[in-house]
Parts: sequence; C-alpha cells; structure tokens
Amino acid sequence: MNNIGPLIKKIRTDKNLTQKNVSAGIMSRSHLSELENGKYFPSYEKMLGLLQNLDISLMEFQTELGNNYSLKDRTYIETTNKLSTEQKIDELADYLKKIFTSEVAQKSIRLQIKRLNMLGLVELTRNNQITVENYQPIFNYLLSCKNWHEFEIRTLANSIFLANFEVAKVLAKQFEKKSKKLNFKNYIDKVILFFNNLAELALRKGEYLLALTYAKNAQKMAHDNNKIYYLLIANVLANLSNLTLDATDNTYLQEIDKNIAIFRTLSYPEVADSLQNLVELVLSHKYVN
Repeated sequence: MNNIGPLIKKIRTDKNLTQKNVSAGIMSRSHLSELENGKYFPSYEKMLGLLQNLDISLMEFQTELGNNYSLKDRTYIETTNKLSTEQKIDELADYLKKIFTSEVAQKSIRLQIKRLNMLGLVELTRNNQITVENYQPIFNYLLSCKNWHEFEIRTLANSIFLANFEVAKVLAKQFEKKSKKLNFKNYIDKVILFFNNLAELALRKGEYLLALTYAKNAQKMAHDNNKIYYLLIANVLANLSNLTLDATDNTYLQEIDKNIAIFRTLSYPEVADSLQNLVELVLSHKYVN
C-alpha cells in the first residue's frame, strides 16, 4: 500500500498533470497530496476515479505497481532468473550464498519464496534430488491461502517440483477451487507448466497413473491454446507415463524420441537433454525396482 501514493504521483508527473487535474471531481487536492505522500488511502471508488483522471486502466496500474516493486528487491529476483540455467548454476549458488542471503530474503514473503525456489533448483541440478523439508515453507504459505492470485499461481507452477509429493497432490486438488476466475498475462502457460511439473514429479515418485493424468491435463490445455513448447513437453511426459505402464508398446518410446528431437531441431538443446535425462532416470528406476 505504501507504494500506491508515490506511484500515482509518478504517473501524474510523467503525464504532466497537476494535482488539480487528477483530483477533480474525486477528492480535495489536500487529500491527493496526502495520498501521494503515503498518509491517506481512498475508497475503492475514489481510487478508480483517480485512475480515470490519470487516463490509466486498473490493469495498467497494477502492472505499474508490480514494476514499481522495490528496485533492489527486483534486482535480486531478476538476477536469479538470469542465472537459473544449467550452465550458470554455480554462479547462481554463489549469488545466493554471498549476495541474495537468507537475511536479505527476510524482507518479504516474495523474496523468501524466490530464494528457496532458487536454492532448490541448485540442489536438484547438482544432485538430481532434493531435500523436500528445506522447501516446505513455500507450500505452507500456499496451503494457508484461502484463494490464489497471480503471485501464488506463478509460485505454484515454478516451485511444485520441490514439494513433498503428498503435499503436491493436495495442492493439485485445491487448484480449481483456489484459482477461480484468474486471468493474467501468461496464466495458461503457468497452469500448463504446473501440470507438466506435477507429471514429472509423479514420474520420479513412481506414481505412473497419476503422472499420466497430470500430463494429459497439460496436453489438452497446451493443444487447446496452441502452446507448442509446452505441448511437446507434455507429449514426452504422457508417453513416458504410458511406457512405464506398458513397456511392450514401442510406439511410446518412438513418440518420446520424436518430441525430444523436435526440441533439438528448434535449438533447445538444454530442454532436450533435460527430458532425455528424465526418461533415462525414470526407466532405470522402473526396471531396477
């Protein structure tokens, strides 16, 4: 809330508008001045009136508000995003140890979750396994929410691979109820990613029928929304699930190879390698057990 007043002032000055222009018909200039200095917060109706006078939609304002998030905090988030590739995993680990420390992350739940998510990525990349207890605070937060909004959906999609599988199944069951009527940029991408990650988690846990269910959900959404990248991943996961359930059908392995090959053709070697490693890991566990 403390960011709202200063952001209104920034937009007003960017548009070369006076306090008189913006407050007209909505509130007194003194109230607008108090709002811009974080000393007053108006009703929802007055807030909408101010946005109308600023000639900015509520959605645009929300986007600006997100972009206006503490510049230093955004630097931590954006830097870890840039380092979250297999080739830069050591740089990421070093950044989390020396700069984006646990003390820094205590400033907000957003930073705490981001840091835990990145620590999990480092652990999984280096060890091909994770200590799920270390990341349970992420899921305690999600479970405690009555409803999910954009931040929670993005967190869910990006972090579910770190969950205890029993917790992941609970979150999957809660998904429809807690995410009703959401519609933000890349929402569908995040939902498909969530189900793809659930399918991968289920495969790693030997829950092949459940993995198939999750992968089919991802396949349908990716197909219906023309999300080819996610569809190719879902195809691999669905066929791998089927292969673990019926090893006598060679078409499943052929489909897996075909979809992975498409990633190589499209110059996504990291994705192809990651999927190939998953296939080998799942099949080795299947036949060892």
